[in-house]
Amino acid sequence: LDNAGKLPILDTSPTADAIVHRYLLLGCLTRHYEKLWTDVYDEAIKADSWAKSDPRLRPERFTSLTPEWTWDTPLRTDYERRQALVEIDVLTAMALGMTLEQLKTIYRIQFPVLRQYEQDTWYDRNGRIVFTNNRSLTGVGYSRPEWNKIRHAESGSFYQTITDDTKPGGPVERKIEYVAPFDRCDREEDYDTVWAHFAERFKNT
Repeated sequence: LDNAGKLPILDTSPTADAIVHRYLLLGCLTRHYEKLWTDVYDEAIKADSWAKSDPRLRPERFTSLTPEWTWDTPLRTDYERRQALVEIDVLTAMALGMTLEQLKTIYRIQFPVLRQYEQDTWYDRNGRIVFTNNRSLTGVGYSRPEWNKIRHAESGSFYQTITDDTKPGGPVERKIEYVAPFDRCDREEDYDTVWAHFAERFKNT
């Protein structure tokens, strides 16, 4: 079956470029994607911006981008990457002619596991996940007993030593810093905020 042929093409939507920008920033994680980044890069990405105000969402993530891929090009913090996915949800919904309420209804009904994960995933001041119940992120952040000891901290740094076996050359020990206070995100509230931002941005297009 020609399943690909049944998928909508969004390249004529006013939101199309913003969707591409975020996919590039999410996907081009290593130098193996350097050619893709260079081929698809457009100067318009420098004028793009986050749709939510938060110290962990730095404007230079867009304004400093160039056609040359570097290690700092892609989104690397947990908080940034989550925000990009939220914005893609909204931009795609807009491109498909959906309403905000329809998007939120799909999230509530079709993604109960994601909702469960969102309700118990916590971020530090630098955008790092300090605790999560997400089963696909086993080993990320503190364990539940460790987390319960620090979750109400109002300030300070907490350190965790982990064994990193994600790169060639064998496992190495790394010390991770988590900076309090910690908070979590509300996806539906973020949909509201992001939708309002993009509705205003694209209202005359």
